[in-house]
Amino acid sequence: MSSDPLPHLPAPVAPPGAAKVDPQSQPAVPPAEPPEVMHRTRAVDFLGRRTPIVYQNDNGPCPLLAICNVLLLKNVISLNPDASKVSQQKLLSLVAERLIDSNSAVQDKDEEYVRNREQNIADAIDLLPRLTTSIDVIVMFRKIDDFEFTRERAIFDLLDIPLYHGWIVDPQLHHLNFDLQRPITVLIFLLSFGGCFSLHN
Repeated sequence: MSSDPLPHLPAPVAPPGAAKVDPQSQPAVPPAEPPEVMHRTRAVDFLGRRTPIVYQNDNGPCPLLAICNVLLLKNVISLNPDASKVSQQKLLSLVAERLIDSNSAVQDKDEEYVRNREQNIADAIDLLPRLTTSIDVIVMFRKIDDFEFTRERAIFDLLDIPLYHGWIVDPQLHHLNFDLQRPITVLIFLLSFGGCFSLHN
């Protein structure tokens, strides 16, 4: 057996008439799917029944979890109480289903009402992915449940979740001429079970 190194082989040649392939024109390999976001759950006793609640991840989606926890405590959505984790996609699906189911009774309503309701539901479902980060609501200072109506605000109305803010004007500060009619946009990171907010004029 010869110990001579194998001779260098020439590069393969395309048959006559074949189209040349530019290696840079080859389709790029699609990026890997991001890992599925999971949230821990824990069962708690609430009003005589056992129900799971969902925990926030580090820098995780506060509005979505707050909405889900309200709906879980109201017993209008459900999770397996024995599961220790739930996917973010499952939570989004549960909220979308609840939006549709809780607003399907439109008998005895006029056509304009039905059309408006359907548009609000479609807008709310389109906005659901934003619940995984934060949402803007516009606070008014006349009372604690006073907000300017926005598409984001409509999500809470459609889910029958009352929304409150904790900012009121001290009557002793009337000399500052604070404008109660002037709205302030609040970027809500967490809507219940504690809260962290930032204000934008």
